[in-house]
Amino acid sequence: MNNAKFTQWFENHKTVVLGVGSTVVLFVFIVLLMDWIVMPLYTHRGAEEELPDVTEMSFKEAEEILKSRGFRIFKEKDVYDATYPESTVVAQNPPPYSRVKKGRRIYVTLSAGERLVSVPHLVGSSERDAGFILRQAGLMQGDVFYEYDNYYPAGVVSNQSLAEGMEVSEKTSVDITISIGPFPSRFVVPDIVGKSLDVAKTVLLKSGLRIGSISYEIKKELIPDTVIDQSIEAGKEVRQGQPVDLVVSRLSEEL
Repeated sequence: MNNAKFTQWFENHKTVVLGVGSTVVLFVFIVLLMDWIVMPLYTHRGAEEELPDVTEMSFKEAEEILKSRGFRIFKEKDVYDATYPESTVVAQNPPPYSRVKKGRRIYVTLSAGERLVSVPHLVGSSERDAGFILRQAGLMQGDVFYEYDNYYPAGVVSNQSLAEGMEVSEKTSVDITISIGPFPSRFVVPDIVGKSLDVAKTVLLKSGLRIGSISYEIKKELIPDTVIDQSIEAGKEVRQGQPVDLVVSRLSEEL
C-alpha cells in the first residue's frame, strides 16, 4: 500500500483507529496502575514482619504480644499436655520467626493440661486381666501383694490401692492384692532352692511367709540371683509370716 492509499484509508477509518488506540492505552494504564499502586496497597506489599515466638506463653500473654505487632490470634484446638499448664500455647501456625504480613491470622494450639483418667474396677479379675485393664485405661500396674481371703478364690484380685472411679493422671501406678485362697490351718515352708530371687519372694508370700536376710555367694556356673540355700528346710511347718533367710548366687564380688 503506497502512502497516498494509506493516507486515504486512515482518513476513512480515523475514528476507529483512534478509538482502538485509546482503548489499548487505557488498558495498559489500568494494568500498570493495578500492579504498581492498587495491588501493593491491597496486599500490603513491603509490610511483612517477623512473627514472634509465643509458644510456652499463656494465651493472654500471646494475644497481647501478637496484637501489639499487628497480628490476630485465633485458638485452633486444645491438646492434653502434662508438660504445660492449661491455656499455655504449645504450637503456633505460621511457625515462629516466619515473615508474614500484618493483619495475618495466627492460629495457636493450647494445652488442656494433664489428662486425667478414671481408675477401673479390678476386684474380681485375674491378675493377668487386671494388668490388661490398667493398660487399656492408660494406667500402670504397681506392686502385687498376696493375702489370704475367705471370700475371693485364689488368683483373683481382692483389693486395689486406688478406688474405682477415682480421677488420676495417666501412667499412675495401681497396686493390687491377689487372693491366695482361704486362710490355711497351717503354714509349710516351700522348696525355693534353684528359683530366682523374684520367684522365691512370690512363692514365700503365697505361702504366708516372707523373705528374711539375703546373703550372696559367688557361683559362676549359675545365673545371678538364683537361690542356692534357704534357712528353713522345705516341708517344715512354721507360723504365719515366718521369715526365711536365703543364700543367693552372684558372678563376682561387688563393691
